[in-house]
Amino acid sequence: MELRRYKDILALKSEEGTLLAFHSRNMEVAQISEDAWVNMSPTTLLNSTPSEAVLKECEAIAELKTWNQEENAEVKTSKISNNIRFLTINVTQICNLHCSYCAAGGDGTFGDSIAKISIEKTLPQIKFFLDRLPAGLSFNVSFLGGEPLLYAEGLEMIAKYIAEIAPERTVNYTIITNGTLLTDKNVDLLARMKATVTISLDGPAEINDRMRPTKNGTSSTAMIVKGLEKVLARKSEFSHVMIHGVFDSHNMELVKAYEFYSQFNVDSYDFSFSVSDNNPRATQEYMKQMTQVAALAYAKGGEVALRKIRAFEQHFQSLDQQRRTENYCGAGKSFLMIDARNQIYTCPWDVNEKKEQVGQGTELNEKALEAYQKPILEQNKCENCWARFLCGGGCMFAHKHGSGSKNVKDTQFCERTRFMVALALIYYERCRSAA
Repeated sequence: MELRRYKDILALKSEEGTLLAFHSRNMEVAQISEDAWVNMSPTTLLNSTPSEAVLKECEAIAELKTWNQEENAEVKTSKISNNIRFLTINVTQICNLHCSYCAAGGDGTFGDSIAKISIEKTLPQIKFFLDRLPAGLSFNVSFLGGEPLLYAEGLEMIAKYIAEIAPERTVNYTIITNGTLLTDKNVDLLARMKATVTISLDGPAEINDRMRPTKNGTSSTAMIVKGLEKVLARKSEFSHVMIHGVFDSHNMELVKAYEFYSQFNVDSYDFSFSVSDNNPRATQEYMKQMTQVAALAYAKGGEVALRKIRAFEQHFQSLDQQRRTENYCGAGKSFLMIDARNQIYTCPWDVNEKKEQVGQGTELNEKALEAYQKPILEQNKCENCWARFLCGGGCMFAHKHGSGSKNVKDTQFCERTRFMVALALIYYERCRSAA
């Protein structure tokens, strides 16, 4: 795709030759004329700063200037209140798989192998956060590991306790699982919790078994598919069912993954680029493959099929609502992480990094949390990026892995993000024009 820019307006030319523009501040998408296109400054996915070049005065540029100066009164900005409403809990820090790209210490332990979290210590922690939460706000608990279903009893005890102490509170549960332990008993437990179930699966067996082998090197895919089918047989009892794939230099088969995923009646798919991979070639291949995946989805089922892909759903929703995002996530604001030693962090991937710890038990380091209170867009100096309000400043862990600092942007992460936003804009305009 070709890109051009005038201040807060990004213009795109699709492969079919359609010219459209995105007013990044006003969250508006519109078609533009050839005159406007040729008079705008060329830009790239790596460039976040508008050109300072003086543009030739003409009617098209005058219209762009007027549009750029307009303020859309309908635009809303998503603000994150400083109330901890989202807790992720490592109920265990062991795993029965050995994924090649594992960001949890390479083996699910984060370098600190713990079979079971102390429920006796965890329940008071949960009560501490529930007691601080204003009435009327929902509470959201995600279970992570390791593999959380290695300690399914822990999930059950936590859910039972919350129901007892906060029966009036809306509580949403999520589990991120490798899918190998979705027995009838565990599926029944998750159904009773009406959980959102995210199952990690990187493609068909010839790919997934290589990327996500068991500890003894045998196939994991058959077990995962069997568990997924058990969940789908009771799909109406769950809040949401998603397949999540991770892709890196050793597996960029996104098209094969999409074709494999499509046979399962899940609610959504997520195609994540591995945070541990900084290979520029992989970034280019990822963008190429996502272009093909989007085309396949749109050809298969138009907007409905396209929006089963998580990134498109998020961007379409923001554009429809004209809602700006200031924070990629709520780390340290509305979200905290409890590891299997009941230590508290702002991010699941910071576990066992002592300098990142912000609490223990029911004690919070409020001074350490102060550093997270400004919007991520502001902390990461994203004010000139045209994709800022559809990105929210990006993943701080990905930035830290790529640049060495949570608040210094990783250029490859930004390139991939701008690409996905641009691709979503092209399809958004196509879908709305066809409506």
